[in-house]
Amino acid sequence: MTRIALLVLASCAVLSARHEAPVLVSRDVYLMGTRAALAVHAPRREAGLARLELALDALEATEAELSTWRPASAISLLNQHPVGQAWVANVQLCRMFADVWTWHRETAGSFDPAIGRLLAAWDIHGAGAIPSAATLERAIASSGMALIRFDVAACTLTRQRDVAIDVGAFGKGEGLDRAAAVLGDLPWMIDLGGQISVGGPAPPGGGWAIAIAHPRMRDFPAVQVRLTSGSLSTSAGSERDLDVHGVRIAHHLDPRTGRPATFNGSVTVWHERGLVADMLSTALYVMGPEVGLRWAEARGLAACYLIPDGKIVRLETTAAFRTLLSAPG
Repeated sequence: MTRIALLVLASCAVLSARHEAPVLVSRDVYLMGTRAALAVHAPRREAGLARLELALDALEATEAELSTWRPASAISLLNQHPVGQAWVANVQLCRMFADVWTWHRETAGSFDPAIGRLLAAWDIHGAGAIPSAATLERAIASSGMALIRFDVAACTLTRQRDVAIDVGAFGKGEGLDRAAAVLGDLPWMIDLGGQISVGGPAPPGGGWAIAIAHPRMRDFPAVQVRLTSGSLSTSAGSERDLDVHGVRIAHHLDPRTGRPATFNGSVTVWHERGLVADMLSTALYVMGPEVGLRWAEARGLAACYLIPDGKIVRLETTAAFRTLLSAPG
């Protein structure tokens, strides 16, 4: 066979591979305390599985660093570090904490993850409790980012009191961003317990159809959006709020008061970065719709509140979020 014929055959093979329909490859696992669903459109199943394995490795590494349930994790070691002594963060955690401090300031304390003692006082991760005035006062005195000195240049954190950081308001977002960094140029989606990130080229169909659940009926989709990039994070209380002797204890605490947040709907935030979306959905839930919508609109952020109103739910959004809305179906 002549050299020209070989070149022609090779070119045809390349063109055929380029036009081969992509395969949707998915994985379902349990990590970071929740169910995770990962999907990618790849030219071959083996390539898709390999890419998802890289994403899983990134998520598992994030969990190993941030889990407060693991005594040897970086966050647990920080929370146990002697008061007054500097704790050194690695480069990734230093960058993450820089973002945490930035949005703590921007939200005027509505986002404040240094509330581990408050969560314990209200037993948020257990059956729930109503703390005595003295117990609550002690918890407030040992809570808040103001009690941690962060030296961004040296990448050190120094606890001024026995304060503990809880990652519930930013851990999943950090994991999603780390996974996004290794997924590359294929269309992909990760649903990490309700926070969803997508990336790469638009998938077949032009985007990922994502449903936002009714705040009181989690199996009922109230709103649908179409994503081609970024992360969508929802904060709601319907499933995880606690009842203590007939008193509702929201699992979101207001760091400014030390008490459960009063809003009982949901808020969804889109941001290009999963970490920021995660932090902001918590902050806007704490702010509530009246203040939160004004705050988000003034900053051009994409936010959507679902507000229970009798038997219906009201939808209130910022202008940036309305560009994501798509018709059901």
